[in-house]
Amino acid sequence: MATPHSAIGRVARQPAVFAALVLVTGVITGMVLCSRAGLFGLTFDSVVARSPNSYGIPLDHPAFTEMTRPGVMASAGDLRFIDGSPDTGQYLRQALTTFPGFVVTAGAFFLLWRLLWRARGGVYIPQAARQVRFLGWWLLVGGLLAPQIENFATMRLLDTLAVDEATYWVREIPLVVPLVGLGLLALAGVLRDGVRMRDDLEGTV
Repeated sequence: MATPHSAIGRVARQPAVFAALVLVTGVITGMVLCSRAGLFGLTFDSVVARSPNSYGIPLDHPAFTEMTRPGVMASAGDLRFIDGSPDTGQYLRQALTTFPGFVVTAGAFFLLWRLLWRARGGVYIPQAARQVRFLGWWLLVGGLLAPQIENFATMRLLDTLAVDEATYWVREIPLVVPLVGLGLLALAGVLRDGVRMRDDLEGTV
């Protein structure tokens, strides 16, 4: 029988845990949204796409040369294209440059809260093992796919703003999220084995 007063169970029943997760989700969501122009780039009357190519354009304007020390040259390699009259398709592409990452992040925190709620009666229960496994797959698949979807949307948007600037390549994947997903899948296997062992022990008593 599940232990009704496990440490995780006591924590999961605290309203402060849910409030903390909501707060963290809100902060991370805000950081994701503010990393672009407005709400997924939809609240401004322009769309912006950055070229993946590096140009190293010298900056000889006094506003920049006065900032440099003697013998130092200022240059800019970040080239952005801005369209002040975008159509609906461009808005959708711009939204997709951040939306997949937001879905993965918000979904992970929601699944974490559900995991804590499931484990309120103990961690060695089938429901907790399934929640850990689902969260692991969510982070693994989402961590691998979200950056590629965002990169593809960025290049598709760039194609509508510039000629021969888009480069369709596999985007570098932050390894932390997939590694955490793999760790959770391994943990789910441990919990599943623990549930099986507990059931076997209870059956022999």
